[in-house]
Amino acid sequence: MFSPSPSDLVWVIGFTPQGRWIAPIVRAAVRVEWQKAQQMAVSQLGDETLAPELMELAIQQTAEYLADRPPTSVEETRTILSRFYRNAVRRKARTYQRIFFRGASRDIEYCTPPTKSFGSAVEAEIDLDTLLDDTDPDLQLAMLMRYGARGSWKDVAKETAKSIDAIRMGCRREVNRIRKRFGIRDRTK
Repeated sequence: MFSPSPSDLVWVIGFTPQGRWIAPIVRAAVRVEWQKAQQMAVSQLGDETLAPELMELAIQQTAEYLADRPPTSVEETRTILSRFYRNAVRRKARTYQRIFFRGASRDIEYCTPPTKSFGSAVEAEIDLDTLLDDTDPDLQLAMLMRYGARGSWKDVAKETAKSIDAIRMGCRREVNRIRKRFGIRDRTK
């Protein structure tokens, strides 16, 4: 089966008043991006035949995006088209990653890991207490509010009556100390 040309893919724009300037610009952008689009479909999805479908979707989104804007250059349009195409590929890849299970409930119970007992929650609390044993109580509260309860730095600073920068640096130093204690490398380096 032959692959459609980039000009064949631009049919989705239609004949709107804005389409007079959008269609040629998008057609030129598709010509530039078409090879990359096919390569991306092969590398990300494993199927080159999905490229035309995803490109048509990206063209349609690009045309809708450009409809409310003044005329743009081919380079700007190519960037916009490329972004919409990458997003379409990502969405398609996520649909392939979904897991579907068909069977009886007894089959599902066999496949799922056993539920965690109350004892593991108690052990986690004990581990957390021993981990933060050497830490200043104000810093313990700040770390638990920020990292445990996902509180904002502003709320943490308000609760501990310190500045946002002071509490952030204190938490960072303490986390680095704990990492060093357990031999965990810093992710930022």
